[in-house]
Amino acid sequence: MQSVRTDGWDDNSQDPRRALTMKDVVRIATYKDRSPSHEAKVVAVGYHQLAADLADQLGESVNTFYCYATWGSKAVGEQLDMTRRSPFWTDICDRLKVPSRYRRPLRLLALTVLGASYQMGLALANRAIFLETGSLGADLWRDDGDYRWQVRASSNGKGPGRSYHHVLADDALSAEARRPAFLSSLLGPAKDEYLDTVVRLLTEAKHTNDAARRAELILGANVALVAYEQSRCQRLLDLVFYRPVRWALRVSWRSLWSVLTRRPHRRFWIYTAPHDRQPWLVRWTEKSWATIYTKYLMSMRTPVGTIRLGKPMRRPDGIDADLVWAPIQHPEVRGLVDRFVPDEERATEGVANWLDYKERMRYIVAYFRMYHAVHALYDSPFEPQVMSVLEADLWRGEVPEPVAEWYEKKVDRYERRAARRGMRGMIVRRLYRSPLVCDPDAAELVDLDLRDFIGERPL
Repeated sequence: MQSVRTDGWDDNSQDPRRALTMKDVVRIATYKDRSPSHEAKVVAVGYHQLAADLADQLGESVNTFYCYATWGSKAVGEQLDMTRRSPFWTDICDRLKVPSRYRRPLRLLALTVLGASYQMGLALANRAIFLETGSLGADLWRDDGDYRWQVRASSNGKGPGRSYHHVLADDALSAEARRPAFLSSLLGPAKDEYLDTVVRLLTEAKHTNDAARRAELILGANVALVAYEQSRCQRLLDLVFYRPVRWALRVSWRSLWSVLTRRPHRRFWIYTAPHDRQPWLVRWTEKSWATIYTKYLMSMRTPVGTIRLGKPMRRPDGIDADLVWAPIQHPEVRGLVDRFVPDEERATEGVANWLDYKERMRYIVAYFRMYHAVHALYDSPFEPQVMSVLEADLWRGEVPEPVAEWYEKKVDRYERRAARRGMRGMIVRRLYRSPLVCDPDAAELVDLDLRDFIGERPL
């Protein structure tokens, strides 16, 4: 297995009407000079394009995984937009009924608790998942594609074998490649058997003439692919959810002590340490915080309404409940669904703690079944003007603001404040530190090149 480089792939003459290829997916996933929020939105457009590409082969009667991923990546982009008037921040303040005069200090507190590494780390994981799931979708049935990026070894020796790109494990990296510990802690182990199932079920769905059977096969492929994705991002979810608690209980006072004593402390080691290794008070607080966050703050906007993940799922208008919960005939698909939804009576209950993998998968699989025939998920995820800008970035790689520049502005802002004369500058120098010092994992992520950590694996 060898690392794949993608230098020189920024092509300004792409035809936006053609299908995405593996080359495009790798280019989009490894393009590092975009702000985190904008990158997630470009990835959402990539998923939208892949959904349309697969619809050419499978039809649009039911939704594939990439329809759901489109709206999921859009939600990630909204969460990464922490500007004062962003839809995500405005929605949170409105739901919590925060008075206008308290919204600015509350936002500054949230930025302090989360840190720049929250935005860059979440964006990095979103790109890594797009690299793995997107390259799988782009390579399906592309027998006339660019064979440089396809593995030509199938089990029977006939025709090209399927392949996908993945983030290399630590022990598979070349000696000169430097993998930050922060990146190593972002993604969980890969369960490749799920990807094998996806390829097999979608291939069978393509060649069947039975519409009901095709719908079940696509549902099974959706479940297998989301099971793979959710197991990969489990550690990331732990990091994002637990970071505020660990900042408040374990990092904040250590940072103050570090300022007074001039001794560094293991900041990102605390953030990435497993939940079960925390002191009992931290574990209890983390569990309580995750429960509150799931119940009151987690939501995802879809074209037919907003889903509150901590609340019972409502059936979309025009969807027949008898058809949604009709018995599944295909034995492998039925086994996949029953693995995550053993009790259909609880299938649509709200999730108490989104960090619980089994509960999260139960809700997602129920969401897939409920929205399986909602054709609106094929709609454009953005307004036409925004969509045209994002599509231009998808194909041509234009950048609104490099992520390095975005981070350097934070450093320059601190240095300007610290350089002021008098008491104001002294207070900044005594009580604050540059983002390069107080958030070292973010400083390292700025220079991270995902292309150094990807490889190609046959299916």
